Amino acid sequence: MKDFNVKKFIQEFPDRIKLDEPMSRYTTFKIGGPADLFYEARTTGEFIDVVQVARKFSIPTFILGGGTNILIGDKGVRGLVIKNNTSRIAMRGVKGERKGGTLKRLAYVEVDSGVIFNKFVRYTVEEGLAGIEMHLGLPGTVGGAVYMNSKWTHPEGYVGDVIHQAEIFTPHNTLELVPRSYFQFGYDTSSIQTSGDIVTKVIFALVVDEKKHLWDIANRSIAYRRETQPQGIMSAGCTFQNVSKAEALSHSLPNQTTSAGFLVDHAGLKGVAIGGAQISPVHANFIINTGRATASDVVQLIDRARSQVKKQFGVILKEEILRVGEF
Repeated sequence: MKDFNVKKFIQEFPDRIKLDEPMSRYTTFKIGGPADLFYEARTTGEFIDVVQVARKFSIPTFILGGGTNILIGDKGVRGLVIKNNTSRIAMRGVKGERKGGTLKRLAYVEVDSGVIFNKFVRYTVEEGLAGIEMHLGLPGTVGGAVYMNSKWTHPEGYVGDVIHQAEIFTPHNTLELVPRSYFQFGYDTSSIQTSGDIVTKVIFALVVDEKKHLWDIANRSIAYRRETQPQGIMSAGCTFQNVSKAEALSHSLPNQTTSAGFLVDHAGLKGVAIGGAQISPVHANFIINTGRATASDVVQLIDRARSQVKKQFGVILKEEILRVGEF
């Protein structure tokens, strides 16, 4: 970054840019050094505008949603971090759709990418709209959930399953409305992880259903989440992706398990700590910040877990956590 460009950029947004803002304030890990420049976007218009101006002045940019699933380096983030605080939810319409002789009523709901996903789940359940009720308790934002194609297994559901369309801001500074197929959703993946597109709004296609029935599913889902995952702790969520069924078979894993947590646990690492970072005694696929963890502590613990699992089971675990900034 050239100092001249940085000054010009800051002048475009007087009183809105924060300098050397600690990123530990904005992540669920509560870890991370300072961002050179920091901006909180409250509307989609502001969001698009700041991205476009940052590109104009060649300012490296990172979009921050709910601060989950990421580990920010101890040296912080060079360039600009945009905190996406957009918040609009709106009904776009309802239409009937007949499949196999059954008439379903589909509701189309448009939501800003900065909306907290758990808030959106509660909205849909209260409106009697089925499709994401199993995600009650999912941290992060709508944009982050699309980026990761967030999932839940009790009952199983992927966020990408119920997306109809989305508005994206492309690397060429154009706004485009794209269909679900554009994202090429897979396990923990979407095309926007590599394309440079930024999701600004998402339109979900949800099925009209009974509110009581949806709350039953949502409450069972969050009860299971609370029973099986550590609560009230500083963490980024699951550390590693589960292994594929093919890997489980080829490596003759115990009971053909695909659970990364099972492998870390049975490698004898549950409760192991390095510095202020600890593999959760409750669920071995969670690394927690016990109070003063650094990004370096977490990275060392990740490397130890991956090495030990490979040594014992022959499987190389893939990180689910995205590393951001300078370590």
